[in-house]
Amino acid sequence: MAKSKYELIVVGAGVVGMGIALAAHKKGVKKILVIDRHQACTGASIRNFGFITITGLRQKLMQKRALRSRDIWLDLTKKAKIKVNHRGLYLLAQHKESMPVLEEYLKVDPRKTVKLLSKKEIAAESSLFQNNKVFGGLYSSDEVRIEPRLAIPAVAKYLQSIGIDFLWKEEVLDFSHKQIITQKRKIDYKNLIMAPGNHLKGLGRDIFEKKEVQSSRLHMLRIMPKKKIKLPGGIMADLTLMRYPGYENLPSKKKLDKVIKKTSKAELDNGIHVIAVQGNDGSLTIGDSHHYTHDTHFPFENEKIDNLILKKFDQVLPIGKYDVIERWVGEYPAGKKDYLDHWIDKNICIANVTTGIGMSTGFSFAEDVINKLY
Repeated sequence: MAKSKYELIVVGAGVVGMGIALAAHKKGVKKILVIDRHQACTGASIRNFGFITITGLRQKLMQKRALRSRDIWLDLTKKAKIKVNHRGLYLLAQHKESMPVLEEYLKVDPRKTVKLLSKKEIAAESSLFQNNKVFGGLYSSDEVRIEPRLAIPAVAKYLQSIGIDFLWKEEVLDFSHKQIITQKRKIDYKNLIMAPGNHLKGLGRDIFEKKEVQSSRLHMLRIMPKKKIKLPGGIMADLTLMRYPGYENLPSKKKLDKVIKKTSKAELDNGIHVIAVQGNDGSLTIGDSHHYTHDTHFPFENEKIDNLILKKFDQVLPIGKYDVIERWVGEYPAGKKDYLDHWIDKNICIANVTTGIGMSTGFSFAEDVINKLY
């Protein structure tokens, strides 16, 4: 960190923060510094599925950003040497009432890469789909899965290799219109963008409170099947239709809502929907749940929630016996709007993805923020 004044300082080394640094570099900005209070990224950006989701997102802006972010991720897999674990998404319909919803969704999603599959066609896709009760499903070839705990550090390493400075283990305590102040030093800047992720009680706290941004807490698990299996892509099921915004206004969903409220009340009460993705070692990352607060979440994990996730997973994808090898809790900011870019001044911005799609849309959102700045 040798530069006396930076053209751009970015606070936060998650997907959005590093996406902002990358987008600025592509714009030709020469002096860029990324600061993070931890020794590495430890927040929402590494505690997720690593699944760049396209299907089921809100049409137009959200899906457009997801497709653009997917392309940026694919470019980075080459430059930062990040492995793609698998591609594509299978959304399995466990209730017959889900099929009309999926048919209606196809009419509003303009992509040619998504299609409806019958029960027979689903079974033909993988032997894993032959022992579960499904009425058909949806397939999209656009989704990409990477391992976030490996990918995020790899992106940071790549950004350093192209001349972007990083300052780890240093917290920004305050800022003026010309300087940031950490516990160790003052650093001059021309432009400042803060991407605090779920750190909602530090810089920008008053803005998050005014915008009613909450913290969403989620449970996730990693399991190792006793028998070797291979997922053909990411897996979702009916509960996804209850949570993803792309399905919320479809006419047939009202009928599905009534059915799922009867069959999955405990899951709905805990914001559970099942996603399963696979890593290089054969393990599956599965989840998740959602609980919200404007305050700070207490640190206690409830085994009941994990058991609900595992029970639902066993119904969606009956793979036989497995061991739970990891459990963790993630948090992400959740607001009334999907994104927050609040400009304190023409050269100072707080930028956050305020719904659970930072991995899927954060890079493109970051580009849009930089395009506003420059």
